[in-house]
Amino acid sequence: MKVILAGFAVFLVSCGAPDILRVRQFHLQDTDVSTGHPFIRAEMNRRLYGAVTTRDRTLRKGNYYNIRWHGLTGLEPIKLIFEYRQARTGAKVNQRSFEVPGSAKGDLEMVVSGLEYLKHGHVQAWRVTLFEGDSEIFVKKSYLWD
Repeated sequence: MKVILAGFAVFLVSCGAPDILRVRQFHLQDTDVSTGHPFIRAEMNRRLYGAVTTRDRTLRKGNYYNIRWHGLTGLEPIKLIFEYRQARTGAKVNQRSFEVPGSAKGDLEMVVSGLEYLKHGHVQAWRVTLFEGDSEIFVKKSYLWD
């Protein structure tokens, strides 16, 4: 009986609604793609594609965020606000805003790389706020935010 109840509890948890907003992150901190897991090597190769010189490859180091949303009405414009703190800037919060036409689902990529990454360090904490029109729909944040 306990096994059946445990199985039913797992079923209920798995049937929960997925998040409206999903953030996938990748930190490119090394440009040597010869070692490591094949999936990580593939992601590194994708990020380093076209970087020929050592300087080009160094400027590709950074934090990459793929932000996806779904389940919106699509009737009003979408606005995403990405706030983040970097290792060498203390409590200073940087912010980037993105506006896209109304859509029920979509994705965009936010990148902190190049000279900003080399000077201020990696992203330690972040928060993404999704708006549809003037209404705040969803907030997703990293563990270290707040």
